[in-house]
Amino acid sequence: MAVKVKLSPILAAATGRQELIEVPARSPVDCLHDLRARFPRLKRWLFDRHGNMRPQLWLFVNGQRVHVDDLNTPLKDGDELLIMLAISGG
Repeated sequence: MAVKVKLSPILAAATGRQELIEVPARSPVDCLHDLRARFPRLKRWLFDRHGNMRPQLWLFVNGQRVHVDDLNTPLKDGDELLIMLAISGG
């Protein structure tokens, strides 16, 4: 089963500018772990030092926001996971 993961340009910088990556995953959290294993430079953007998903990550499955409580929601073959990094400043 393959899920299409789209990364925001900031995150894609840690993958050699790959913005669309197919991963074999069953849930959004599986996608994050697969990406961390394949692209070690992504780890600091995805997880904090305790291994928890960073709160500024926003995940969307087929356009619907995924909340922290739903990270283990099953994905289907061909689903699209968009991973964005919420940035603020002033």
